[in-house]
Amino acid sequence: DQYVPYIVPQEHGNKTGLRWIILRDGESLGLKISSSGLFEGSASHFPDELLYSTSHAFELKPRSETFVYLDHRQRGLGTGSCGPDTLDKYLISSGNHHFDFLLRPFDVRNSNPIDL
Repeated sequence: DQYVPYIVPQEHGNKTGLRWIILRDGESLGLKISSSGLFEGSASHFPDELLYSTSHAFELKPRSETFVYLDHRQRGLGTGSCGPDTLDKYLISSGNHHFDFLLRPFDVRNSNPIDL
């Protein structure tokens, strides 16, 4: 979990340039998520719906489930309403985009998830 207690709850923890994500249960079981290309992702104990419907960070209570968010890409920050707009190199062009991912369960007692 990459939670950031922003005053107003919002998405957090997105990582870019990923080749894979490994999630573990704290014991021996896990899930490896990989893609044929670079991707972005995050994991949290707060679903987005909860973040968007909560006014203050202190009101949030983490869930026992892990919510995983995968993206081919995300648009860069900037809106032009209170500063500069997003730089062209961080925009995502319209059109068809391809994103694939593979889910592989594992047990560390039997395999190394890095090698999967």
